[in-house]
Amino acid sequence: MITARLNVRTESMKLSRSVIKASKPDNSGLQGLRIIGLAGYDSARFLVKYDGKIETFISTLDDMLSRIQAATKTLRDNKIEHGVT
Repeated sequence: MITARLNVRTESMKLSRSVIKASKPDNSGLQGLRIIGLAGYDSARFLVKYDGKIETFISTLDDMLSRIQAATKTLRDNKIEHGVT
């Protein structure tokens, strides 16, 4: 079994929940793949486990990281645009 832990700093519990929700990869229904997201007040944490090929695991992590990056940028830009602090 291959395991990875991801920790993304956030500014609030609400942002953490949104990041977790937005980061679900396309192949999240893949057999042997397990993703656990935990929202905190200052971070979104992920535990990713996969019982399969390393190439598929790396591709899944890459997909998740792209989604996390896009979600955090969009949510932060939206917050600034609307003057929320």
